[in-house]
Amino acid sequence: MRKLCAAALTVGLGLLAACGDKAPTGQVAAKVGKDEITVQEIQAELNGFNPSDPKARKQAEQQALQNIVQRKLLARAAEDAKVDRSPEFAVQKARMEEALLVQAWQNSLVQAVPEPSPEQVRQFIAQNPSLYANRRIFAVDQVRMSGFKDQKILDELKPLNTIEAIVGVLQAHGIQFQTGKGTLDTLTLDPKFVAQIDKLPPGEVFVVPVNNMFVANKIIESKPAPMSDDAAAKHAAQAIKAQQAQESVSRMFGAAVTNHPKVKVLYNKAYEPPAAPAKAAAAEAAGEKKAG
Repeated sequence: MRKLCAAALTVGLGLLAACGDKAPTGQVAAKVGKDEITVQEIQAELNGFNPSDPKARKQAEQQALQNIVQRKLLARAAEDAKVDRSPEFAVQKARMEEALLVQAWQNSLVQAVPEPSPEQVRQFIAQNPSLYANRRIFAVDQVRMSGFKDQKILDELKPLNTIEAIVGVLQAHGIQFQTGKGTLDTLTLDPKFVAQIDKLPPGEVFVVPVNNMFVANKIIESKPAPMSDDAAAKHAAQAIKAQQAQESVSRMFGAAVTNHPKVKVLYNKAYEPPAAPAKAAAAEAAGEKKAG
């Protein structure tokens, strides 16, 4: 009498049973057909989530594994339906692979930035007193308004110095907004912006762009909140490294885009980018010289 078994997927529990296959061990957490799912893939799926409680961590790992299992099964079903042979899929796949390569390169550039020296940290702290020794917490009245680009409305708002006047203009134009109280920490603001705030007359309203919104603020109270030496040093080191990482990425990406001798870019005439002003002027001058 032959012993029969069947593979089954239970979406709720995410259980996958295999018939006659040897259970995976070591760094292989599961197998979907011939595809192995490694512990490294589970960690990538968690994307840095690592709870300190062992039970919670185990549950998170199991959920991540089931997500991968179900995604692989769905992907295989999509292949069976020949979705991967469509032109749309090819375009999206190339786009995602390119984006992933760029992201991986950016991550490697960021990771390569060295830790700042103690002297660099000391200089940064000394050069940015508003972040550390002179750090303040502002209690503010706020108007949070949805982003808009109408220059006429912006011109109307620009000279206004009270929350009430700003609300009046927003209501007149039917622009959505919210009023309330909030806080601003100079530690999270650009020191140059803090210097501009300090030059404003008492009670003057100033606007801070936040994501796709504008936030008008009126300072009600300012409380000193100097950072301890250890906290300042830690924050400064992170800030320096972030700034250097941004500069490194910008420099390398810029060079790759503007200086690519190994890659020739040819455009269809219907899609040629506009000539740079300097190049256009040079070409025009060369044409006049040739004509003369």
